[in-house]
Amino acid sequence: MLNILFCDDDPLFLDLERETAEKVIRRDDLPVRLGASLSSAPEAVAFLERCPGRCLVFLDFDFGPGKPNGLDFSRILRRRREGVQIVYTTNHQEKAMEILRSGTEPFGFLEKGTDLSCLESGIRRYMRMALQRNGNAGEKTEEGILLRLGAGETVELPLSDILYVEAEKQISHGITYHTLNGSSLTVLGTMENEGRRLGDGFLRVHRSYLAAKNQIMALKGGYLTLSNRQEIPCSFKMRSEVRRWAAGE
Repeated sequence: MLNILFCDDDPLFLDLERETAEKVIRRDDLPVRLGASLSSAPEAVAFLERCPGRCLVFLDFDFGPGKPNGLDFSRILRRRREGVQIVYTTNHQEKAMEILRSGTEPFGFLEKGTDLSCLESGIRRYMRMALQRNGNAGEKTEEGILLRLGAGETVELPLSDILYVEAEKQISHGITYHTLNGSSLTVLGTMENEGRRLGDGFLRVHRSYLAAKNQIMALKGGYLTLSNRQEIPCSFKMRSEVRRWAAGE
């Protein structure tokens, strides 16, 4: 059973998260147990130490001046408890880069706001992703993809490090992998083949772009906003597919 925990110092948003999660669980009949809704990191640490099974935590990034933030909490939590997946909630997209640079390996990001449909689709998306990953708990979780850089040189890139993949316009059959730490690796290949190799964790959002699903924060107009605040194009044909995926359909 997957346990869900909400931790946020905004009581209104905390209630909204829980009500939305209850709606998603009831409508989709998900095997999920709602745990506590807590307003401070110490309370959340104490609760999770007593909570059996695997946990998905929707965690606020900023708890106010003089208090531990989401990064402090995640470091403490991972020292005391294995198998915790953390989705950071914030209305400051610039915080996403700080989180990525910290090396805490977020499960994803959820943008705060008053758009209930976006909140619902985000919560549904991460619950389904966590359930899918938990279903393979006995298998190796850190998967990678082998990239051939030329002259016999190869490198294995963890899938969790990939932000998006882009087809190069100036290099025939050139494909560039962009990573969370800002690096890029260019190899020869096709988008179709790389999409098959990357698997279900990536979505073809444009003829020239593949995006990591758990790094997508928002779809606005013809562009996707990723966790590092970068925008990549999303074709008109793929926008409905992105919305269906975000809604868990």
